[in-house]
Amino acid sequence: MKRLTRIIIAALAMASFASQARAVELDELRFGVLAHSCCGFGSSKEGGVALNGEAVFSSPRFLSVLAKPRPVIGASIATQEGATSQFYSGLEWRADISRWFVSAGLGVTVHDGETDRYDPVADAARVDDTIFFGCRALFRLAADAGYNLTDRVSASVHWNHISNAGLCSDNEGLDHLGVRVGLSF
Repeated sequence: MKRLTRIIIAALAMASFASQARAVELDELRFGVLAHSCCGFGSSKEGGVALNGEAVFSSPRFLSVLAKPRPVIGASIATQEGATSQFYSGLEWRADISRWFVSAGLGVTVHDGETDRYDPVADAARVDDTIFFGCRALFRLAADAGYNLTDRVSASVHWNHISNAGLCSDNEGLDHLGVRVGLSF
């Protein structure tokens, strides 16, 4: 029930953002399956997979001074009980090379993982399977490398990392790596 509530909240937040950003049009929707807690700088304490959904919008005119990044909002919902799910937003820069593309993103995320300070005595039983993030809101880095299968459909390998960059007491971080399919409008 907790996961369903998170999915509904993320979908409502995405719909609310989209309806209020009338000057910005929806460019693309992406969906994927990601290996959870692997492949990078973060902790590998949690396992399973995460289901990812993302909406990408056209770059508003005022962002042209930053090389026209596109606004992104999305969610990664962990499927394993006790694993960390997240809702995020940010900006993405994309370079197209023929039918291939690469992108890099920077943003913020809010997660449902552990934010309490790690206590060696009180947390001894869960230290091996709990990521201690330190903060509820974290920084998010993301990258994709992919191929445009058609004018509207793409496939990519996606990686992302979340952490607090040392701003809070604990900073174990979390990484995802997986595949996504995009549908352009």
